Amino acid sequence: MIIDARVRPPYKSLKQVLASEPGARSPVKRSPLVSGYERTPSMVQKSWELFIEEMDAAMVDKGILVGRQAGHRIISNDDIAELRDRYPDRFPVALAGINGVNTGEAVQEIERTLKEMRFRGIAVDPGWWLPPRYVDDTHNFPLYQRCAELGGVLYLTCSLMQGPDISYAEPYRIQRAANAFPTLPIVVVHGAFPFTSEMLGVMIANAPLGNLWVIPDFFQFIPGFPGAQDWVEAANHYLGDRILYASSYPVRPLRQSLDEFRRFSYKPEVLENLLARNAATLFGIKVTI
Repeated sequence: MIIDARVRPPYKSLKQVLASEPGARSPVKRSPLVSGYERTPSMVQKSWELFIEEMDAAMVDKGILVGRQAGHRIISNDDIAELRDRYPDRFPVALAGINGVNTGEAVQEIERTLKEMRFRGIAVDPGWWLPPRYVDDTHNFPLYQRCAELGGVLYLTCSLMQGPDISYAEPYRIQRAANAFPTLPIVVVHGAFPFTSEMLGVMIANAPLGNLWVIPDFFQFIPGFPGAQDWVEAANHYLGDRILYASSYPVRPLRQSLDEFRRFSYKPEVLENLLARNAATLFGIKVTI
């Protein structure tokens, strides 16, 4: 079984996160994030039906739907719930996008989505809020606290892209948030790239507390990106139960992401954990391997 732990299919408002066509930018200014990027039919046609077909073709059994509400990137949580309910076997878990700029409204949306709409947690992008915030800013803490109280999982997006500069991805800030909320499961999306060694250090230090997971996603498996093999060594020796696989579609296609991920030398039992068991354990998804 394969569980893709972070997908945003092109369904209604989720189309806003579709990656732009690589050729639309000047080759000189093209981001390395589109290195070797294949634009699939579901992306070109903005079709969630084709996305389902691409899941079948890639043999991805389930996907975790992840929202986003940051700056101009506003995905309706109602749209996410609608897609989840349309395909409950395909999308057993949905995480609500939360904009924390207005704390009162953010807490209300957490309560609405987790208590009334059966969302399993929240996804936040503090570096993209207006104004941006660091992940350990205490203004975020009421959101983390309410998510923890409701038994939710927090997806925390941290990378060189999520903020005005790369200081917004510094892992020690993630450690501070994890220490402040020891009962809150936190999944670090993008693995705090480019601070791979530092993030691994935080994961090692967090082991006794045990509330941190990480999704390195395309920052690991785009060929040539630094630190990629470090995640493999960590998984094979001491973090095999703390790393989740995700394509982060539509940033990268489903099948291409799996091909790029599988080229690494993971131990077979570790690969099974990363592709399915870890996400299944975190979210209580029944799996058959």
